[in-house]
Amino acid sequence: MTKYNEELYRGERHWKEGEFDVFRSTHWSAPGCHNGCGLVYYVKDGVLDHVEGDPRAAFNQGRLCIRCLNQLEAIYGKDRVVHPMRRDPAKRGDDGAWEQCSWDEAYDLIEENVRRIQKDYGPESIVGLVGTGRDVNCQLALTCYIAFKTPNLACGFLTGDSCMLPRMAGTMITHGDCPVADMSQFSELRYDDPRYIWPEVCLIWGNNPIVSNGDGFFGHWIVDAMRRGGTKLVVVDPEVTWLAAHAEVLLQVRPATDAALAMAMINVVIGEDLYDHDFVEKWTYGFDELSERVKDWTPERAAEVCGIDAEDIRRAARLFGSARPATLQWGLATDAHANGVHEVHAIMALSALTGNLEAPGGMRMARLPWDMELSYSCGWKWLDPELQAKRLGNT
Repeated sequence: MTKYNEELYRGERHWKEGEFDVFRSTHWSAPGCHNGCGLVYYVKDGVLDHVEGDPRAAFNQGRLCIRCLNQLEAIYGKDRVVHPMRRDPAKRGDDGAWEQCSWDEAYDLIEENVRRIQKDYGPESIVGLVGTGRDVNCQLALTCYIAFKTPNLACGFLTGDSCMLPRMAGTMITHGDCPVADMSQFSELRYDDPRYIWPEVCLIWGNNPIVSNGDGFFGHWIVDAMRRGGTKLVVVDPEVTWLAAHAEVLLQVRPATDAALAMAMINVVIGEDLYDHDFVEKWTYGFDELSERVKDWTPERAAEVCGIDAEDIRRAARLFGSARPATLQWGLATDAHANGVHEVHAIMALSALTGNLEAPGGMRMARLPWDMELSYSCGWKWLDPELQAKRLGNT
């Protein structure tokens, strides 16, 4: 960073710069942002003029996506709801049914009805319906289980059923936690941390991270790895994205056939003795059964199912299986299949076979502090057992 930038992006939270008041902050934007990038806001006469990325922010290091660059429209859009709104039951369906109210009125109205329903019908009669909620799933679960005292929380709007939940289910069942690609984001020193190792290969599966920046993963980190660490890419995607165009191997699978590809890659990794024997022996179970199960899933069989070339499957499996470390960045496409959980299981088995779990530059477990959980079960164990027994679907 130059001396000019050191002065421009100084360390304090607020400073004056010519006609601007400048504020340093962090931002999550709706809908669907899960990151919290560092921003610098330039305000003139109480009105936001423009935003810039904060190069001092360890997370995004000054880079921004279109969500943050579009702050002016998001903040000053005429259709934005910025106050609590209360609906008159007598006017349901009318344009004038909604009227502005204060935060105190909104909270009082919620509390009044929650208390009434709990008293008259029991707390289990309240059902929490949520979407994906990646950055708030702990809070949503705690609100239901602890505040409302209901055992009933579900992805009732269906989005969560086909977005993140299959990955969560598959990884929690097989790993007990949520493995994510290690791009040094767990260290305040980032790439300067002496313990960090650049991944030799990054397998990008059903994800376009430099556009979506989903699940707390900032897509530019992969570009950093390519430029600074020489990381090679293997991309599984029907479309030719920017990252796919820079991949060593691009596997343009027929949609919803990813599980077959994963099985074939496991077939190659085991069949060509590319797996990490020490890790498999010490930290996995079911290896013999998996070896037997994938024998029929040859690259040729998977190539026919997936609509790709068998030799490309071998090349991808060899690259990923031989790399130490190798990492995986995946996305929504792995959730949105009828066999999503099974696909996740196979992909996770591939990471475990190659010994890249909890390895620098491999896959790290994203554990949360203060007994929080990266799942919709956060707070469940604190719920009264009698109420747990009343959960819908228990019988």
